Amino acid sequence: MIVGKYTLESLTNGMYASPLDMYREYIQNAVDSFDIALEKKGISTERLRIDIDIDSEKNTVSIKDNGCGISEKNAVAMLLDIGNSQKCRSDFRGFRGIGRLAGLGYCNRLIFKTSYEGETVSTIVEFDAGLLNELLLPDSSDSISIHDVMERIVNIKKLQEVSSKSYFEVILAGVTLEGELIKGNAVKDYLIQHAPLSFDPGLKWGRTILEKVRLAGYKIPQYRLFLNGEELFKPYEDTFLSDRVKRAKEQIQDIKVEIFERNGELSAVLWYAQSNFYGTIIDNLVKGIRIRQGNILLGDKSSFSQFFKEERFNGWMIGELHVVDKELIANSRRDGFEKNAAFFELAELLKKWAFVVSKDIRHISYERSLSNEKKAIAEAETIDDVNKLCMEEQEPEDFFSDQCGIEMGESDEMAEIDFISKLSMFINQKKAQTKYKALNINEKLTGEQRKVLERVFDIISQNYSKKTTEKFINTISDKF
Repeated sequence: MIVGKYTLESLTNGMYASPLDMYREYIQNAVDSFDIALEKKGISTERLRIDIDIDSEKNTVSIKDNGCGISEKNAVAMLLDIGNSQKCRSDFRGFRGIGRLAGLGYCNRLIFKTSYEGETVSTIVEFDAGLLNELLLPDSSDSISIHDVMERIVNIKKLQEVSSKSYFEVILAGVTLEGELIKGNAVKDYLIQHAPLSFDPGLKWGRTILEKVRLAGYKIPQYRLFLNGEELFKPYEDTFLSDRVKRAKEQIQDIKVEIFERNGELSAVLWYAQSNFYGTIIDNLVKGIRIRQGNILLGDKSSFSQFFKEERFNGWMIGELHVVDKELIANSRRDGFEKNAAFFELAELLKKWAFVVSKDIRHISYERSLSNEKKAIAEAETIDDVNKLCMEEQEPEDFFSDQCGIEMGESDEMAEIDFISKLSMFINQKKAQTKYKALNINEKLTGEQRKVLERVFDIISQNYSKKTTEKFINTISDKF
Protein backbone atom coordinates (compact mmCIF):
# COMPACT_ATOMS: atom_id res chain seq x y z
CA MET A 1 0.00 0.00 0.00
CA ILE A 2 1.34 3.42 -1.01
CA VAL A 3 0.39 6.54 0.93
CA GLY A 4 0.53 9.12 -1.84
CA LYS A 5 2.29 12.46 -1.80
CA TYR A 6 -0.97 14.47 -1.83
CA THR A 7 -1.62 13.34 1.74
CA LEU A 8 1.00 15.93 2.76
CA GLU A 9 -1.09 18.66 1.19
CA SER A 10 -4.12 17.55 3.24
CA LEU A 11 -2.04 17.49 6.43
CA THR A 12 -0.61 20.99 5.95
CA ASN A 13 -2.49 23.92 4.40
CA GLY A 14 -5.50 21.69 3.70
CA MET A 15 -6.00 20.87 7.38
CA TYR A 16 -6.78 24.26 8.92
CA ALA A 17 -9.47 26.89 8.51
CA SER A 18 -6.94 29.74 8.57
CA PRO A 19 -3.17 29.97 7.97
CA LEU A 20 -2.95 31.66 11.38
CA ASP A 21 -3.93 28.31 12.96
CA MET A 22 -0.30 27.40 12.38
CA TYR A 23 0.60 29.49 15.43
CA ARG A 24 -1.88 27.58 17.59
CA GLU A 25 -0.37 24.22 16.62
CA TYR A 26 3.18 25.24 17.57
CA ILE A 27 2.03 26.95 20.77
CA GLN A 28 0.15 23.79 21.68
CA ASN A 29 3.30 21.71 21.26
CA ALA A 30 5.29 24.23 23.32
CA VAL A 31 2.78 24.14 26.17
CA ASP A 32 2.81 20.32 26.19
CA SER A 33 6.59 20.56 26.51
CA PHE A 34 6.17 23.00 29.41
CA ASP A 35 3.90 20.56 31.21
CA ILE A 36 6.55 17.85 30.93
CA ALA A 37 9.22 20.25 32.20
CA LEU A 38 7.05 21.36 35.12
CA GLU A 39 6.41 17.76 36.13
CA LYS A 40 10.03 16.63 35.83
CA LYS A 41 11.84 19.69 37.16
CA GLY A 42 9.23 21.22 39.45
CA ILE A 43 10.07 24.71 38.18
CA SER A 44 7.79 27.75 38.18
CA THR A 45 5.75 28.66 35.12
CA GLU A 46 7.25 32.15 35.42
CA ARG A 47 10.53 30.79 34.04
CA LEU A 48 8.86 29.25 31.01
CA ARG A 49 8.07 31.36 27.99
CA ILE A 50 7.23 31.26 24.31
CA ASP A 51 8.86 33.87 22.09
CA ILE A 52 7.36 34.61 18.69
CA ASP A 53 9.49 36.92 16.58
CA ILE A 54 8.33 38.19 13.20
CA ASP A 55 10.74 39.87 10.78
CA SER A 56 8.65 41.33 7.98
CA GLU A 57 11.74 42.54 6.12
CA LYS A 58 13.39 39.13 6.02
CA ASN A 59 10.00 37.40 5.72
CA THR A 60 10.67 35.03 8.61
CA VAL A 61 8.83 33.80 11.69
CA SER A 62 10.45 32.20 14.74
CA ILE A 63 8.48 30.40 17.46
CA LYS A 64 10.73 29.34 20.32
CA ASP A 65 10.07 27.85 23.76
CA ASN A 66 12.41 27.01 26.62
CA GLY A 67 10.65 23.79 27.57
CA CYS A 68 12.33 20.41 27.83
CA GLY A 69 13.21 20.11 24.13
CA ILE A 70 13.75 16.73 22.45
CA SER A 71 16.70 14.44 23.15
CA GLU A 72 19.21 13.71 20.38
CA LYS A 73 18.26 10.03 20.12
CA ASN A 74 14.55 10.81 19.69
CA ALA A 75 14.59 14.10 17.78
CA VAL A 76 14.78 12.87 14.17
CA ALA A 77 12.13 10.17 14.58
CA MET A 78 9.74 12.48 16.46
CA LEU A 79 10.10 15.30 13.96
CA LEU A 80 9.75 13.14 10.83
CA ASP A 81 7.11 10.62 11.86
CA ILE A 82 3.62 11.53 10.65
CA GLY A 83 0.56 10.64 12.71
CA ASN A 84 2.73 8.64 15.10
CA SER A 85 2.86 10.83 18.19
CA GLN A 86 3.97 9.21 21.44
CA LYS A 87 1.88 11.67 23.47
CA CYS A 88 -0.89 10.28 25.65
CA ARG A 89 -4.26 11.53 24.35
CA SER A 90 -5.65 12.19 27.82
CA ASP A 91 -2.64 14.16 29.09
CA PHE A 92 -1.69 16.43 26.20
CA ARG A 93 -3.39 19.02 24.02
CA GLY A 94 -1.78 17.64 20.86
CA PHE A 95 -1.54 13.91 20.31
CA ARG A 96 -2.05 13.08 16.62
CA GLY A 97 1.48 13.83 15.45
CA ILE A 98 0.51 16.09 12.54
CA GLY A 99 0.52 19.60 14.05
CA ARG A 100 4.26 20.08 13.58
CA LEU A 101 3.71 20.14 9.80
CA ALA A 102 1.30 23.10 10.08
CA GLY A 103 3.80 25.63 8.72
CA LEU A 104 4.96 23.52 5.79
CA GLY A 105 2.47 24.97 3.33
CA TYR A 106 3.21 28.62 4.13
CA CYS A 107 6.96 29.09 3.61
CA ASN A 108 9.95 28.13 1.44
CA ARG A 109 11.85 26.44 4.27
CA LEU A 110 10.53 25.01 7.54
CA ILE A 111 13.23 24.46 10.16
CA PHE A 112 13.07 22.72 13.55
CA LYS A 113 15.89 23.28 16.07
CA THR A 114 15.97 21.52 19.42
CA SER A 115 18.27 20.74 22.29
CA TYR A 116 17.78 18.70 25.46
CA GLU A 117 19.15 19.74 28.86
CA GLY A 118 22.36 17.90 29.72
CA GLU A 119 23.26 17.16 26.09
CA THR A 120 25.92 19.03 24.10
CA VAL A 121 24.24 18.51 20.73
CA SER A 122 21.38 20.29 19.01
CA THR A 123 19.38 18.67 16.23
CA ILE A 124 18.25 20.61 13.17
CA VAL A 125 15.66 19.21 10.77
CA GLU A 126 14.98 21.31 7.67
CA PHE A 127 12.16 20.84 5.16
CA ASP A 128 12.51 22.27 1.66
CA ALA A 129 8.92 23.46 1.36
CA GLY A 130 9.58 25.09 -2.02
CA LEU A 131 10.61 21.75 -3.48
CA LEU A 132 7.61 20.11 -1.83
CA ASN A 133 5.29 22.51 -3.66
CA GLU A 134 6.92 21.50 -6.95
CA LEU A 135 6.54 17.81 -6.14
CA LEU A 136 2.86 18.30 -5.34
CA LEU A 137 2.13 19.68 -8.81
CA PRO A 138 0.18 17.16 -10.95
CA ASP A 139 2.63 15.38 -13.25
CA SER A 140 3.82 11.94 -14.24
CA SER A 141 5.21 11.30 -10.76
CA ASP A 142 1.81 11.29 -9.09
CA SER A 143 2.32 7.79 -7.74
CA ILE A 144 5.33 8.57 -5.53
CA SER A 145 4.81 8.04 -1.81
CA ILE A 146 5.14 10.31 1.20
CA HIS A 147 8.33 8.41 2.09
CA ASP A 148 9.90 9.25 -1.29
CA VAL A 149 8.90 12.90 -0.97
CA MET A 150 10.28 13.21 2.57
CA GLU A 151 13.61 11.76 1.53
CA ARG A 152 13.96 14.46 -1.11
CA ILE A 153 12.84 17.48 0.92
CA VAL A 154 14.40 16.78 4.37
CA ASN A 155 17.90 17.67 5.52
CA ILE A 156 19.23 16.76 9.00
CA LYS A 157 22.15 18.37 10.86
CA LYS A 158 23.74 18.11 14.30
CA LEU A 159 25.56 21.03 15.95
CA GLN A 160 27.38 21.64 19.20
CA GLU A 161 25.28 23.19 21.98
CA VAL A 162 25.70 24.30 25.61
CA SER A 163 24.60 21.45 27.88
CA SER A 164 22.52 23.71 30.14
CA LYS A 165 20.20 24.76 27.29
CA SER A 166 16.89 23.13 26.45
CA TYR A 167 14.59 24.54 23.80
CA PHE A 168 12.52 23.92 20.71
CA GLU A 169 12.39 26.44 17.88
CA VAL A 170 10.33 26.54 14.70
CA ILE A 171 11.54 28.82 11.91
CA LEU A 172 9.53 29.67 8.80
CA ALA A 173 11.85 31.20 6.21
CA GLY A 174 10.45 32.82 3.09
CA VAL A 175 6.91 33.14 4.40
CA THR A 176 4.35 33.17 1.58
CA LEU A 177 0.65 34.19 1.40
CA GLU A 178 1.49 37.86 0.83
CA GLY A 179 2.48 38.42 4.43
CA GLU A 180 -0.73 37.16 6.09
CA LEU A 181 1.32 35.30 8.70
CA ILE A 182 3.60 38.26 9.41
CA LYS A 183 1.09 41.09 9.79
CA GLY A 184 1.72 42.10 13.38
CA ASN A 185 -1.81 43.27 14.32
CA ALA A 186 -3.53 40.23 12.78
CA VAL A 187 -1.11 37.85 14.50
CA LYS A 188 -1.52 39.62 17.84
CA ASP A 189 -5.33 39.54 17.63
CA TYR A 190 -5.16 35.82 16.87
CA LEU A 191 -2.75 35.03 19.70
CA ILE A 192 -4.56 36.92 22.45
CA GLN A 193 -7.72 34.95 21.62
CA HIS A 194 -6.25 31.48 21.04
CA ALA A 195 -3.16 31.12 23.23
CA PRO A 196 -3.29 29.92 26.89
CA LEU A 197 -2.46 33.35 28.31
CA SER A 198 -2.99 35.03 31.65
CA PHE A 199 -5.58 37.75 32.18
CA ASP A 200 -4.28 41.28 31.82
CA PRO A 201 -3.05 42.58 35.23
CA GLY A 202 -5.30 45.62 34.66
CA LEU A 203 -8.44 43.47 34.57
CA LYS A 204 -10.12 43.96 37.95
CA TRP A 205 -12.10 40.73 37.61
CA GLY A 206 -9.15 38.55 36.57
CA ARG A 207 -8.35 37.18 40.03
CA THR A 208 -12.05 36.67 40.74
CA ILE A 209 -12.40 34.51 37.63
CA LEU A 210 -9.35 32.39 38.50
CA GLU A 211 -10.44 31.90 42.11
CA LYS A 212 -14.07 31.09 41.33
CA VAL A 213 -13.06 28.58 38.65
CA ARG A 214 -10.49 27.05 41.04
CA LEU A 215 -13.15 26.62 43.72
CA ALA A 216 -15.30 24.93 41.07
CA GLY A 217 -12.58 22.31 40.70
CA TYR A 218 -10.33 23.50 37.86
CA LYS A 219 -7.12 25.52 37.82
CA ILE A 220 -6.81 27.41 34.54
CA PRO A 221 -3.28 26.82 33.13
CA GLN A 222 -1.59 30.05 32.09
CA TYR A 223 1.69 30.60 30.23
CA ARG A 224 3.81 33.55 29.21
CA LEU A 225 4.01 34.44 25.53
CA PHE A 226 5.90 37.30 23.92
CA LEU A 227 5.37 38.72 20.43
CA ASN A 228 8.43 40.65 19.27
CA GLY A 229 9.33 41.19 22.93
CA GLU A 230 5.85 42.32 24.09
CA GLU A 231 4.13 40.07 26.61
CA LEU A 232 0.58 39.27 25.56
CA PHE A 233 -2.52 38.82 27.73
CA LYS A 234 -6.13 37.83 27.12
CA PRO A 235 -8.12 40.77 25.70
CA TYR A 236 -10.83 41.02 28.38
CA GLU A 237 -11.47 44.42 29.99
CA ASP A 238 -13.73 45.60 32.80
CA THR A 239 -15.75 47.77 30.39
CA PHE A 240 -16.92 47.12 26.84
CA LEU A 241 -19.36 48.35 24.20
CA SER A 242 -22.55 46.53 23.24
CA ASP A 243 -25.65 47.07 21.07
CA ARG A 244 -24.85 47.75 17.41
CA VAL A 245 -27.42 50.59 17.35
CA LYS A 246 -26.77 52.48 20.58
CA ARG A 247 -23.16 51.32 21.21
CA ALA A 248 -23.80 51.43 24.93
CA LYS A 249 -20.88 51.37 27.34
CA GLU A 250 -21.21 48.45 29.74
CA GLN A 251 -19.17 47.13 32.62
CA ILE A 252 -18.82 43.71 34.19
CA GLN A 253 -20.98 43.66 37.31
CA ASP A 254 -20.14 40.17 38.56
CA ILE A 255 -18.64 36.84 37.49
CA LYS A 256 -20.93 33.81 37.40
CA VAL A 257 -19.60 30.24 37.34
CA GLU A 258 -21.46 27.09 36.26
CA ILE A 259 -20.31 23.48 36.76
CA PHE A 260 -21.19 20.66 34.37
CA GLU A 261 -20.68 17.06 35.46
CA ARG A 262 -20.83 13.62 33.82
CA ASN A 263 -21.15 10.46 35.88
CA GLY A 264 -20.42 12.46 39.02
CA GLU A 265 -17.14 13.83 37.63
CA LEU A 266 -16.35 17.36 36.46
CA SER A 267 -16.88 17.69 32.72
CA ALA A 268 -16.54 21.45 32.18
CA VAL A 269 -16.48 24.77 34.04
CA LEU A 270 -17.97 27.92 32.58
CA TRP A 271 -17.44 31.48 33.74
CA TYR A 272 -19.37 34.40 32.26
CA ALA A 273 -19.73 38.10 32.94
CA GLN A 274 -22.94 39.43 34.44
CA SER A 275 -23.79 42.72 32.74
CA ASN A 276 -26.77 44.79 31.56
CA PHE A 277 -27.03 42.70 28.37
CA TYR A 278 -27.82 45.66 26.11
CA GLY A 279 -27.13 43.67 22.94
CA THR A 280 -24.37 42.27 20.74
CA ILE A 281 -20.83 42.82 22.04
CA ILE A 282 -19.03 45.14 19.62
CA ASP A 283 -15.46 43.90 20.18
CA ASN A 284 -14.95 40.64 18.28
CA LEU A 285 -11.90 39.85 20.43
CA VAL A 286 -14.09 39.18 23.50
CA LYS A 287 -17.53 38.57 21.99
CA GLY A 288 -19.20 35.23 22.80
CA ILE A 289 -18.60 32.34 25.18
CA ARG A 290 -15.26 30.80 24.11
CA ILE A 291 -14.65 27.04 24.28
CA ARG A 292 -11.19 26.22 25.62
CA GLN A 293 -9.32 22.99 26.34
CA GLY A 294 -6.10 23.32 28.28
CA ASN A 295 -6.86 27.06 28.02
CA ILE A 296 -6.34 26.93 24.21
CA LEU A 297 -9.27 28.12 22.11
CA LEU A 298 -11.25 25.60 20.09
CA GLY A 299 -13.07 27.00 17.09
CA ASP A 300 -13.84 30.71 17.27
CA LYS A 301 -16.17 33.27 18.86
CA SER A 302 -19.27 31.65 17.35
CA SER A 303 -18.54 27.99 18.22
CA PHE A 304 -20.67 28.11 21.39
CA SER A 305 -23.66 29.55 19.51
CA GLN A 306 -24.89 26.04 18.63
CA PHE A 307 -26.06 25.56 22.24
CA PHE A 308 -28.41 28.57 22.20
CA LYS A 309 -31.88 28.17 20.72
CA GLU A 310 -31.40 31.73 19.45
CA GLU A 311 -27.75 31.85 18.39
CA ARG A 312 -27.53 35.64 18.63
CA PHE A 313 -27.53 35.45 22.44
CA ASN A 314 -24.01 34.00 22.43
CA GLY A 315 -22.87 37.30 20.93
CA TRP A 316 -24.42 39.15 23.88
CA MET A 317 -22.13 37.39 26.34
CA ILE A 318 -18.52 37.32 27.50
CA GLY A 319 -17.02 34.21 29.06
CA GLU A 320 -15.16 30.92 28.68
CA LEU A 321 -16.12 27.26 28.83
CA HIS A 322 -13.12 25.26 30.07
CA VAL A 323 -13.50 21.63 29.06
CA VAL A 324 -12.02 19.18 31.58
CA ASP A 325 -13.43 15.73 30.71
CA LYS A 326 -10.68 13.65 29.06
CA GLU A 327 -13.30 11.86 26.98
CA LEU A 328 -14.04 15.13 25.21
CA ILE A 329 -11.60 14.91 22.30
CA ALA A 330 -10.82 17.85 20.04
CA ASN A 331 -11.09 16.98 16.34
CA SER A 332 -8.04 17.25 14.09
CA ARG A 333 -8.98 20.77 12.92
CA ARG A 334 -9.53 21.84 16.52
CA ASP A 335 -12.75 23.63 15.62
CA GLY A 336 -14.93 21.29 17.70
CA PHE A 337 -15.10 17.91 19.40
CA GLU A 338 -15.41 14.39 18.14
CA LYS A 339 -19.04 13.36 18.36
CA ASN A 340 -19.06 10.77 21.14
CA ALA A 341 -21.20 10.10 24.23
CA ALA A 342 -19.25 12.60 26.36
CA PHE A 343 -19.87 15.38 23.83
CA PHE A 344 -23.59 14.71 23.45
CA GLU A 345 -24.10 14.61 27.23
CA LEU A 346 -22.28 17.90 27.73
CA ALA A 347 -24.15 19.46 24.78
CA GLU A 348 -27.49 18.70 26.42
CA LEU A 349 -26.37 20.28 29.68
CA LEU A 350 -25.13 23.37 27.86
CA LYS A 351 -28.42 23.73 25.96
CA LYS A 352 -30.34 23.66 29.25
CA TRP A 353 -28.05 26.29 30.73
CA ALA A 354 -28.31 28.46 27.60
CA PHE A 355 -32.13 28.27 27.76
CA VAL A 356 -32.15 29.56 31.35
CA VAL A 357 -29.64 32.33 30.58
CA SER A 358 -31.63 33.41 27.51
CA LYS A 359 -34.71 33.68 29.72
CA ASP A 360 -32.73 35.80 32.22
CA ILE A 361 -31.53 38.11 29.44
CA ARG A 362 -35.09 38.55 28.25
CA HIS A 363 -36.26 39.34 31.78
CA ILE A 364 -33.57 42.00 32.14
CA SER A 365 -34.64 43.50 28.80
CA TYR A 366 -38.31 43.53 29.85
CA GLU A 367 -37.45 45.24 33.13
CA ARG A 368 -35.56 47.93 31.27
CA SER A 369 -37.71 48.41 28.18
CA LEU A 370 -41.35 47.57 28.85
CA SER A 371 -44.15 49.01 30.94
CA ASN A 372 -45.55 46.82 33.70
CA GLU A 373 -48.53 45.79 31.56
CA LYS A 374 -46.33 44.87 28.59
CA LYS A 375 -43.89 43.05 30.84
CA ALA A 376 -46.71 41.01 32.38
CA ILE A 377 -47.84 39.92 28.91
CA ALA A 378 -44.32 39.13 27.67
CA GLU A 379 -43.59 36.95 30.72
CA ALA A 380 -47.03 35.31 30.95
CA GLU A 381 -47.30 31.60 30.30
CA THR A 382 -51.07 31.31 29.79
CA ILE A 383 -53.92 33.60 28.86
CA ASP A 384 -55.27 33.35 32.40
CA ASP A 385 -52.16 35.20 33.59
CA VAL A 386 -53.14 38.28 31.58
CA ASN A 387 -56.94 38.18 31.77
CA LYS A 388 -56.78 40.80 34.49
CA LEU A 389 -55.47 43.26 31.89
CA CYS A 390 -58.92 43.16 30.27
CA MET A 391 -57.60 42.85 26.73
CA GLU A 392 -61.09 42.77 25.34
CA GLU A 393 -61.48 46.41 26.39
CA GLN A 394 -58.18 47.58 24.92
CA GLU A 395 -57.04 47.82 21.36
CA PRO A 396 -53.69 46.13 20.58
CA GLU A 397 -52.36 49.50 19.31
CA ASP A 398 -52.66 50.86 22.84
CA PHE A 399 -49.81 48.62 23.92
CA PHE A 400 -47.13 49.60 21.40
CA SER A 401 -47.48 53.32 21.05
CA ASP A 402 -44.77 54.35 23.50
CA GLN A 403 -41.89 53.22 21.26
CA CYS A 404 -43.11 54.99 18.14
CA GLY A 405 -40.53 57.40 16.71
CA ILE A 406 -37.79 56.13 19.05
CA GLU A 407 -34.69 54.42 17.64
CA MET A 408 -34.62 51.18 19.58
CA GLY A 409 -31.51 49.35 20.65
CA GLU A 410 -31.18 45.59 20.31
CA SER A 411 -32.41 44.88 23.81
CA ASP A 412 -35.42 47.22 23.44
CA GLU A 413 -36.26 45.77 20.05
CA MET A 414 -36.05 42.20 21.34
CA ALA A 415 -38.34 43.00 24.28
CA GLU A 416 -40.85 44.76 22.02
CA ILE A 417 -40.90 41.92 19.47
CA ASP A 418 -41.36 39.36 22.24
CA PHE A 419 -44.21 41.38 23.68
CA ILE A 420 -46.00 41.80 20.33
CA SER A 421 -45.59 38.11 19.57
CA LYS A 422 -47.02 37.12 22.97
CA LEU A 423 -49.80 39.67 22.73
CA SER A 424 -50.85 38.43 19.29
CA MET A 425 -50.88 34.86 20.55
CA PHE A 426 -53.03 35.76 23.58
CA ILE A 427 -55.41 37.85 21.48
CA ASN A 428 -55.94 34.89 19.17
CA GLN A 429 -56.45 32.66 22.18
CA LYS A 430 -58.87 35.16 23.66
CA LYS A 431 -60.88 35.23 20.45
CA ALA A 432 -61.04 31.45 20.50
CA GLN A 433 -62.32 31.31 24.10
CA THR A 434 -65.97 30.51 24.92
CA LYS A 435 -68.20 30.84 27.94
CA TYR A 436 -67.81 27.10 28.57
CA LYS A 437 -64.73 26.05 30.55
CA ALA A 438 -64.95 22.47 29.26
CA LEU A 439 -64.29 23.80 25.75
CA ASN A 440 -61.57 26.25 26.72
CA ILE A 441 -59.39 23.67 28.46
CA ASN A 442 -59.64 21.16 25.63
CA GLU A 443 -56.40 21.73 23.68
CA LYS A 444 -57.45 19.37 20.86
CA LEU A 445 -60.17 21.73 19.65
CA THR A 446 -59.53 24.42 17.08
CA GLY A 447 -60.98 27.89 17.54
CA GLU A 448 -63.59 27.20 14.88
CA GLN A 449 -64.67 23.94 16.58
CA ARG A 450 -65.01 25.74 19.91
CA LYS A 451 -67.32 28.36 18.40
CA VAL A 452 -69.54 25.70 16.74
CA LEU A 453 -69.80 23.70 19.99
CA GLU A 454 -70.46 26.89 21.95
CA ARG A 455 -73.49 27.55 19.72
CA VAL A 456 -74.64 23.93 20.20
CA PHE A 457 -74.32 24.24 23.97
CA ASP A 458 -76.27 27.51 23.92
CA ILE A 459 -79.18 25.75 22.16
CA ILE A 460 -79.06 22.86 24.65
CA SER A 461 -79.04 25.22 27.65
CA GLN A 462 -82.09 27.05 26.25
CA ASN A 463 -84.13 23.85 25.99
CA TYR A 464 -83.02 21.71 28.95
CA SER A 465 -82.52 22.08 32.68
CA LYS A 466 -79.15 23.16 34.07
CA LYS A 467 -78.37 19.65 35.34
CA THR A 468 -79.25 18.01 32.02
CA THR A 469 -77.32 20.67 30.12
CA GLU A 470 -74.16 19.97 32.17
CA LYS A 471 -74.42 16.26 31.35
CA PHE A 472 -74.72 17.02 27.65
CA ILE A 473 -71.75 19.42 27.74
CA ASN A 474 -69.47 17.03 29.66
CA THR A 475 -70.40 14.06 27.45
CA ILE A 476 -69.83 15.93 24.20
CA SER A 477 -66.59 17.53 25.46
CA ASP A 478 -65.20 14.15 26.53
CA LYS A 479 -65.83 12.70 23.05
CA PHE A 480 -63.51 15.32 21.58
